[in-house]
Amino acid sequence: MEFFREYFYYLLWLTAFLILLCFYIKRQKPFRTFLLGGSTGLTVLFLLHFYGEALGYAPALCVTNLLTSLFLGIPGTALILLSHVLTG
Repeated sequence: MEFFREYFYYLLWLTAFLILLCFYIKRQKPFRTFLLGGSTGLTVLFLLHFYGEALGYAPALCVTNLLTSLFLGIPGTALILLSHVLTG
């Protein structure tokens, strides 16, 4: 079961990255869309970090979480929460 969970974890991250990459490329202004998505993702991550104890999980502000929220936006932050739920 652990083998399946690990591959599912990586497949989930790769799928989200590819979907959002296609989303950014198809926009008329992909750079502006990327900046808007990244800023909203970072905002949600910071809010969860500082106020997440009320929900039961406050993600750390490590490089991995920051890059995930920057590149994937709000869905990336949701994946951070989902990976916490799946692993623990």
